[in-house]
Amino acid sequence: MNDVWNPSESFDRVEGDGAGIRVNGSFVALDVGKPFAQAVTEVAKSANLGKFRVFKDGAEIKPSEAPDTITEGMQLDLRPYDVAG
Repeated sequence: MNDVWNPSESFDRVEGDGAGIRVNGSFVALDVGKPFAQAVTEVAKSANLGKFRVFKDGAEIKPSEAPDTITEGMQLDLRPYDVAG
């Protein structure tokens, strides 16, 4: 199994108030209660990232380890996935 995020799915938008994610030097608000995978893949698509890595408190969150939803105060970092060639 390839345990790397890839924003190939599309999701319906869920409204709410939120936490946030840093990507490409910007901070993007996230809706509390929104499905985690949906939230991070939407931000990745907007940032034109193909594969990417998600971090919380400096620790990487793999897709298989991701929480179900965005929670209040959740602060994430989204970084491009670099493949050594």
